[in-house]
Amino acid sequence: MTRRAMPVVLCLLMVIATTVSAQDTDRTLRAYRDRFRDASVEGKLQILRTADQLTPAQLGPLYNQALQFVLTSVADLPTNTALQEIASISVEGIDEGGYSAAANTLWSLFREHGDNTSRIRVLNTLANVATGNRQVVVDINAWLQTQTSLWRGGTAPDLQVLRAAIQAVAALGDPSSFPVLLDIQLAQISAAISAEARAAMLGLDLDYKSAAIQTINARPVADRLPALDYVLSDGDLSMQDRAEIATAVLAATTREAVRAPTDVEAQRQVRYRATATLVEEPYPAASAALIRHFNATFADYDRGMTTRTWVLEAIAALGNTGTVDAARRLATFLDLLNNYTENDRPYDTQIMLAVITNLGRLGHFEAYDALFYVTLLNYPTRVRDAAREAIDAVRR
Repeated sequence: MTRRAMPVVLCLLMVIATTVSAQDTDRTLRAYRDRFRDASVEGKLQILRTADQLTPAQLGPLYNQALQFVLTSVADLPTNTALQEIASISVEGIDEGGYSAAANTLWSLFREHGDNTSRIRVLNTLANVATGNRQVVVDINAWLQTQTSLWRGGTAPDLQVLRAAIQAVAALGDPSSFPVLLDIQLAQISAAISAEARAAMLGLDLDYKSAAIQTINARPVADRLPALDYVLSDGDLSMQDRAEIATAVLAATTREAVRAPTDVEAQRQVRYRATATLVEEPYPAASAALIRHFNATFADYDRGMTTRTWVLEAIAALGNTGTVDAARRLATFLDLLNNYTENDRPYDTQIMLAVITNLGRLGHFEAYDALFYVTLLNYPTRVRDAAREAIDAVRR
């Protein structure tokens, strides 16, 4: 045989050996599965105990078959030790072999069998084998949401199982778990659970700001404020990030029509909370949303449905944007106040001063005419003096 032919022959022998090995594995696995199918419960257990001719990874289909058998007799599981051991060996084998095809069967076992120790073991295994299994992620998320709802209704969950479920979704890393993990923190089940949920939430492969905005806006308006407050109080976010989130939530909320009195009030509180952040941080992109908020707040104030405090804050937030649109809106409002005064309907002095001061802060010449008219009307001296200062600011 020539030297050139030797590598070819060796490769051929390796391919043949691999093919034979794969065929042997399939034959052995098929034999195990056939014997398991036909055996008694004790016989099935013995097969699992002695199935040492293949690795756990190769035995995955057998372990999955065994769990499916357990599920057919799940009512007997709490009292039948043989079934319990079959389940235990199978879960351990699936975990060790990383047999992802058994993920849905594992979840069925979790759902049907209420033993907390077994549930924790199943969740730990799912964390290892269910990556990319969308249905399992949906199922665990739904289970977590149910536990949170039960807690709010007065039923305490098992904290160890809850913790294992949180760790499972953290390991799986699906962005869809974000709203559920946020809600767990809002429920304040325990400090340890909240810390676990926050760590899991921050570990998800997503853009935190975008996820927070989407989650808050997707919640019913009556449930939106706690989530918004949580995010806007997050010390890990920069003030610009908070302003961006506040703007997005305010923009969505000011476009939303609600009718129920409780929802109307909830919507107001969301607007007020978002605006409070925008008073602190200049964010020009918030201008349009803040104008809508100002319009709604002034309308509420005019109808006696809110206090002057919120009108003043809405004005201050507009003054913080620096935009010409904000200046135009406040100048139009000042024209209205001037009209009231001209017709012997003097308006609240604090609101008047706030409008004038913030027009000065904005510094846009579009406000000049309205400010100048203030100096001609019968306002208190301090109002006219404030208008003159604002005129100087818009002239610069």
